[in-house]
Amino acid sequence: MRTKKSLFVCVVLSLVLLAPVFGGGQQEGVPGVTEDTIRVGSTMALSGPVAAIGGPMAEGLRAWIAHVNNAGGIHGRQIDLRIQDDQFNPANTASLTRRLVERDRVFAMVGSLGTPCVLAIMDYLNDRGVPFVYQGAGATQLAVPPKQYVFPFQPNYLLEGNVMATYMVEELGLTRLGMVYRNADDGQDAYNSARETIEKAYPNAKLVEAISVDPYSSDFSTAIRRLQAADVEGIMLVTFNPQTPAFLQQAYEFGLTDPVILGSYANADASVVAAAGPDAGEGFQVMAWVAADLTDPDFPPWKIYQDFVGRADAIPNAFAVAGMIAGELFTEGLERAGRDLTREALVEAMESMDNWQGQLVPGATYHPFGDGTDVTSRLGIQAMYVLEVQNGGLAPVSQWIQYRDLD
Repeated sequence: MRTKKSLFVCVVLSLVLLAPVFGGGQQEGVPGVTEDTIRVGSTMALSGPVAAIGGPMAEGLRAWIAHVNNAGGIHGRQIDLRIQDDQFNPANTASLTRRLVERDRVFAMVGSLGTPCVLAIMDYLNDRGVPFVYQGAGATQLAVPPKQYVFPFQPNYLLEGNVMATYMVEELGLTRLGMVYRNADDGQDAYNSARETIEKAYPNAKLVEAISVDPYSSDFSTAIRRLQAADVEGIMLVTFNPQTPAFLQQAYEFGLTDPVILGSYANADASVVAAAGPDAGEGFQVMAWVAADLTDPDFPPWKIYQDFVGRADAIPNAFAVAGMIAGELFTEGLERAGRDLTREALVEAMESMDNWQGQLVPGATYHPFGDGTDVTSRLGIQAMYVLEVQNGGLAPVSQWIQYRDLD
């Protein structure tokens, strides 16, 4: 009798101890989710060669999360955002992400920066069912083939290379094109896409010179001489800061001033223009996808940033805006997922977005993953436009340019 009674007590105690895991609300058994917090991770280059991008992007993400938390959080929960400095080193990104997932037990990852860095953790997170929302990168591999738990948003380099070529040929009427691109996954994606677009869609145009450059090189003299010898009319430039202003300065010094130079969207920022200088930077054109006024301090969403940095006239740069968009997209997913938050609920919530327009998000669409055969299920926006440096500022010079279908 005593044995049966003891067994009964043990079973009851076991059920009580397990209740927080299996009962009391499904969310209570989910990593990173408590009654009043949602723990979220991110990796950014806060130091190192691209800190000029990572620092502002992290600030923008923090600003949006602070705005949401100050408004009461998401369904009564505050977001605990933990950003780790990976110095734009993929090995660091991988180890820091493992620490965030396995030690800190974050619910999701959001806004991590850089193509080589996010590709280093993409499969790790997807295989473990950890949602990975918004990456500060345009690698095609993030979206194609689709991954159930990975939600890219920025235009990928497949899209950008296509739109760059379309703009130069269709809108500018150029036929002799050159390209300078980073010898990395991002640059290679853009090059392959631009080349294929020209070959299939524009038989009267030709990519007469294409030059890959070391991602950390600062000397572009050889590339510039090759472009001059090829007599190009337009140059597609897929490099980042500080390489882009260095290229523009050297092109100006060598007299390569007649061709239109069109940079990738990573350069749509006043810091790039300032670093290039008024002579070398003037007339530089750059791809863009953020539909926001970066010159007007009274643009309503900037109040969120101004409150965070404590300056009433502050305007976020393009990289900070990217961080804010990451935050807005992620928190919209959390809001849709509801109080009973699970990772699967967040995935379903993200998949419910159909051209969703936020304060900054220009239109988010995802489809159910299903069996993974729908290659459009994880694509971000599919159009871009062009800005030009005019009198030291960036001004739009085109309408939205849609991806050119090559089928």
